[in-house]
Amino acid sequence: MSSEPRRPLSAWRFDGTLRAYQADALDRVDVDAGGPVHLVAPPGAGKTLLGLLLAVRRGRRTVVFAPTTAIRAQWVAAARGLAHDDAAVSDDPSHPADLTALTYQAVSVLDAAEPFAALARSRWIDELVGDDRPLEAATAWLDALGETNPAAYRRGIRSRSRSVRRTLARQDAASLTAALHPRARELMDRLVAAGVETIVLDECHHLLDHWALVVAALVARLRAEGREPLVVGLTATLPSPDDANEYDNYVSLLGEVDLEVPVPAVVREGDLAPYRELVHAVEPTEGERAFLSANAAALDEALRTTFAVGAGRAYLRDALQPPATVPAPARVDPLAPPPPDRAIRSAGAVEPDAAEPDAAAIDRGLAEAFSADFAGAEAAAAMFSQVAPDDPLVERLPAVARRAPTADETIRLLGRYALERILPDPDREADWKRLRRLLGDFGYALTDRGVRRTRDPVDTVLASSLAKDRGACDVLAVERAQLGDRLRALVVTDHVTHGNVHGGLLGSAGAVRTFSVVSTDAATAALRAILVTSSTVRLSVRHADAVLPALARELGAALDTAPCADDPAVLEVRGATGGGVVGAASRLLTSGEIEVVVGTRGLFGEGWDCPAVNTLVDLTAVATPAATQQLRGRSLRLDPRWPEKVAHNWTVTAILPPTSSLSAQPDAARLRRKHARLWGLDADRPGEIVRGLDAALDRDRRAALDAVLAGDPAASVASVDALGAVPARADTRAAWRIGTPYVDREEASVRVEQRSRRAPVFSTSVVAARALGRGLGGSVAIAGAAVVLAFFLPTAGGVPLAAVAAVTGTVLSVSFAAAWRRTRRQSRDAPAAMERIARVVWTALSESGRVAALPAAPTVEVAGVDDGGIRVDIRMPRADVRDQRVFAEAVEQLCGPIRSPRFVLEVNRGGGSWWVRRVLERAGRGRSRQFLAVPEGIGRRRDDAVRFHGAWQVHVGPAVLHEVSGPQNLALISEARRSGAFSGATRSMVRWR
Repeated sequence: MSSEPRRPLSAWRFDGTLRAYQADALDRVDVDAGGPVHLVAPPGAGKTLLGLLLAVRRGRRTVVFAPTTAIRAQWVAAARGLAHDDAAVSDDPSHPADLTALTYQAVSVLDAAEPFAALARSRWIDELVGDDRPLEAATAWLDALGETNPAAYRRGIRSRSRSVRRTLARQDAASLTAALHPRARELMDRLVAAGVETIVLDECHHLLDHWALVVAALVARLRAEGREPLVVGLTATLPSPDDANEYDNYVSLLGEVDLEVPVPAVVREGDLAPYRELVHAVEPTEGERAFLSANAAALDEALRTTFAVGAGRAYLRDALQPPATVPAPARVDPLAPPPPDRAIRSAGAVEPDAAEPDAAAIDRGLAEAFSADFAGAEAAAAMFSQVAPDDPLVERLPAVARRAPTADETIRLLGRYALERILPDPDREADWKRLRRLLGDFGYALTDRGVRRTRDPVDTVLASSLAKDRGACDVLAVERAQLGDRLRALVVTDHVTHGNVHGGLLGSAGAVRTFSVVSTDAATAALRAILVTSSTVRLSVRHADAVLPALARELGAALDTAPCADDPAVLEVRGATGGGVVGAASRLLTSGEIEVVVGTRGLFGEGWDCPAVNTLVDLTAVATPAATQQLRGRSLRLDPRWPEKVAHNWTVTAILPPTSSLSAQPDAARLRRKHARLWGLDADRPGEIVRGLDAALDRDRRAALDAVLAGDPAASVASVDALGAVPARADTRAAWRIGTPYVDREEASVRVEQRSRRAPVFSTSVVAARALGRGLGGSVAIAGAAVVLAFFLPTAGGVPLAAVAAVTGTVLSVSFAAAWRRTRRQSRDAPAAMERIARVVWTALSESGRVAALPAAPTVEVAGVDDGGIRVDIRMPRADVRDQRVFAEAVEQLCGPIRSPRFVLEVNRGGGSWWVRRVLERAGRGRSRQFLAVPEGIGRRRDDAVRFHGAWQVHVGPAVLHEVSGPQNLALISEARRSGAFSGATRSMVRWR
């Protein structure tokens, strides 16, 4: 029996003071409950200490997995500080100790391209054996299937692999271990033999398939030994549920989140530095824009040519004139000739008559096509009108359909054409390969699921635009002017160097180029900067005499330099590669001997700890929540040398000007994704903390961005840029209200901006209210006149006339009064109208089952804005956060631009009675109409949309419900798109309180 104590970590001790949320986490977590512990906290929140203290509380031998050697070293240092015995902590996989810190790569599975294939095949065989097949027969059948129908075999393996992923932690140890590399199995044997019972997974969003498999195998092995291991997962951000594999790994290994500490809470506690999210918008260079325009023209020509003739053109026609189908006959004589007027296809489709179809037949075909797939038929109609303008079918298309297709429509058409006409035909394999090569050259991937965008030239050029490097110089110059000698900046790129377009037409990009630009730009050449990558270290010639000795001192090594062939203003440092350079750069930045570090996300995006950094310049193309949050964490550490530190996190984004012929704006879309999960001070109301782009761009700049993306010729990229309006750091610090109480609650809402409280909500409200008012006055006047007239008539005729007049006048007046009161509210009291709209939307969502029913109604708060308008905030405070998001998105869809809804509301038309409808119809004749999109969550089912329409007429005002299907509605949807978005500044948002 081993003399080792049963709980060796229980003797470790922490002599410091815990932060409030750390103490709360330790109080709330039971390490002996038998389940995993899953904690989410931002970088700098003290996750390492928290993980160690959880392991200490349990006391058992522990293994820690970290994503990088730098983070592993931090765990080792922190653990030795608690153990007070260096021998109790190891980072050597060959010699486990009481606590062993390893990288995930140390146990990485590389034994097979698909580590789950063996497990999936084993499960498949078990299923066959369970169906009363002998094991040998089941194995032989599966082997034969792999040879005769490999596609079906692969599909079966993939489907079972997904099931295995969802149950990783419940697989038996033997099955899991069999999939591992021999080195991973050896390490696992050592950890099991060492008595490990606690597994800490740092930055556990890194649990990709093979790493998750190793961890699951280790857990299974420990359970097979009769132990009940504790798994502790620590991360700054969760993986996106959109990635089913990663999210399944989370659920199987770590379960749901036990405790989440949001960034604002840590800042408010004073344990992270207050910060501001900022955006610098730049235009790509003239050469980059010229290249992109030529590339787009070539792609457009290639795609249109595909549909101009032959099978492509026939496909468009069939999409607009779908062949009729008939039931297959019960008995067919194979020797009998086909009917003289038509031939039956093998699939049951009827060939069209040889005679040219008449207009009515064409219209029936168009109606069927648009009813079956409105968006697909609209795209086909647009393309067909361009490639076959003289075809008789084009004459029957609505005028609004005879237009150029958008890029997205063209790609969608091509994907469907390839899947429906080319892939199923073995004789057209060459066409399939030709299309794949063609699209690949332009950044699209054609697969058996359709066409998807990869890193196309537009995306690649904008992501690595030279203008972004120059933009980084602009940011550094502004920050230097504000901070002076306190500037400590980190500039992060994706790669060391890489070609940014096919064929390298515009040269290379990356950290090397960025550093050269920073070193030579007039605005930043005076800054002491260093380039640090995994393969190269560079200094500017101007500062080499001062920086090189300092770097040599920190590394304890003799260094020399050599000229760089690609840039005479820069020197290559020899003898200074390796992990030690990163630490040396941190110390030099802290001391102020250098002011700027330029590096890659691989080195500095995660795990790098330099509290002195107060300015982050993000030039990367990364937009995932995990990577974005990790990168922001580099600037949020508290700086002991500057207690009043405030960090600025800059995103430099390249946006094509509105005059560009290109419609794609991938960097702008990436900007939104980057900020989608980031918390920050509201750019319009700094006292509030919000999530999303509202924390980086104020209302005017968001409107300017929307105008640029919409191609408004009066808009400009410069209007989006925030470089000229950087708030003072003292104001930012004050706005965070550090040390004040907070609720720690996330709340989703929607904000609608109007010109004024008494401005009409809809463009048609005033006309409708006046017309209904005249109708009301007229009905009362006519009824009154009839009653007066009755007094002058004989009793036999006057009394019935008076009674009929009174009843008619009452009925008319009541109908007119109800409709007038609602439309008048729309035209004179915007907040009251918005409150009723919100109630109708919430009720419709709850009745359709999209949100949980609650007795409470939405709340509406009104505040003024600088230009005299009002801001209406609509909340559902008692609802679950998920339901709040659904509600906010629904209101945003209703108020915002119309895209491709199934139903639209035409407001201030219709009405419950024919006389109200008649009055509104006459009043609106010759005037523009106002439409609203029925929110997607309400318009999925016709019955829900009809109920929503009925409630709208009762509580908001008259309206007509239109179902947008069929070519006859193309004109209507086009008009609706022009008149939608009654509030151009409507947006859903998430607040922290």
